[in-house]
Amino acid sequence: MGKWVLVSIFLIVAIVTAFVVFAVTGVIDAPALALRAARSIDWLKPHVEVYEVGKAAEDWQKEQLGELEDIRNGLAERERALEALADELEQRSQALDRREADLEAQARALAQARAERLNVQHLAEIYTEMDTVEAARILEKMNEGEVLEILAVMDVRTAARILESLPTERAASLSRRLGSF
Repeated sequence: MGKWVLVSIFLIVAIVTAFVVFAVTGVIDAPALALRAARSIDWLKPHVEVYEVGKAAEDWQKEQLGELEDIRNGLAERERALEALADELEQRSQALDRREADLEAQARALAQARAERLNVQHLAEIYTEMDTVEAARILEKMNEGEVLEILAVMDVRTAARILESLPTERAASLSRRLGSF
């Protein structure tokens, strides 16, 4: 009889070991088998039902947490995209500010050049109305650049009469430069 007890113990140990090995390797679904067996026992049924409700709640909670994690990841990705767009908009804004400053500087330079041009035209009109000898005497005291600007705006006959009244060297120098002006 002692041998049969020993054989029975070894058989039970072998079955339990095989069950554990199969459960660990995934060959059998041990928790599902245990639940099925527990459902068939009347006094365990209420506990199994509570366990199943709790398990369903845990599964739902895990699912909700997974969805929340997906939403969080999506929001983080959108935030990164928005930050990249904000950086790009900031760079464009700075580029536009630079362009605006350049355009304003060009507009000021153009306005100044226009004012200078009007001033030169006004001076040319004044010198045109003057006696050519008197105009030549005044222009002789001015620098060549200013004289060239004034002569370039005058009509050809008046400019020729003034050049005629200037000293020869000065008239020749102005004539050379006036041709390329």
